[in-house]
Amino acid sequence: MNIILIAYLFIFALFGTAASYFVRFIYAYWIQNKMPLEYIIKAAGCLIMVAIISALIPRLN
Repeated sequence: MNIILIAYLFIFALFGTAASYFVRFIYAYWIQNKMPLEYIIKAAGCLIMVAIISALIPRLN
């Protein structure tokens, strides 16, 4: 499999993971009346990894 396709697969998976952390945060905030910042930090980590992978894709050609 092409390395660029694998990078796109990782980006897709990281976006899904970040979205699930945001949904968990919204659920905890609205339903449980808590504000766990660990979900926001983990989602931000996923988005930073997406940015790093996206910056590396042109170098893979």
